[in-house]
Amino acid sequence: MQRWCSALAASLAMSASLAACAGHTAAAVPGATAGPEARIFMALETGLEAEQARDGAALLNAATLLESSGARPAIGEPDLAARWRNLARELGHAAPPVRGRIAGPAYRIGSVGQGEAAVLRDSFHSGRAARVSLQTRSAGVLSLSIQRTDGEAVCEVLAADTPGNCQWIPVWSEPFTIEIAHLTGGPVAYYLITN
Repeated sequence: MQRWCSALAASLAMSASLAACAGHTAAAVPGATAGPEARIFMALETGLEAEQARDGAALLNAATLLESSGARPAIGEPDLAARWRNLARELGHAAPPVRGRIAGPAYRIGSVGQGEAAVLRDSFHSGRAARVSLQTRSAGVLSLSIQRTDGEAVCEVLAADTPGNCQWIPVWSEPFTIEIAHLTGGPVAYYLITN
């Protein structure tokens, strides 16, 4: 996995809270695009790597990046930014508290085994662009499909080295079915971002 940090700070024009990143490494998500999801994918990957390495400064940077993206955990998912801030504090790194997020993208982290599928439901507002992005965290190919309540297909894309993105404008405010299907060998871990 490629290491970078100065490019992240420059490209995202983060404030001094990310300037400290120059002394720490962050993992680049393979194939991540420059869209709004790229910042979330990067924050998740950086934070999970920093958590394993028990790197307090990198945990704070990842928490700041995730919070600045506006992303929040999907229902039932852990608040990773809060967890990383707490772990960083335990490791002797502290930062001022931040205000809670009101709206914005949601993230999920999961895994599907061979021949399995993860099926989720999420509601989107009518007349506003809805977007769902899937990025694999490990080798393999996943299929992302979106269906309306009546079963009509809205979008189907593949995600492997590059994210799979579905975007549409719902006619009605309603729940949609989001299915992540496994198309290759062993288990595949993923990130799912919804707006």
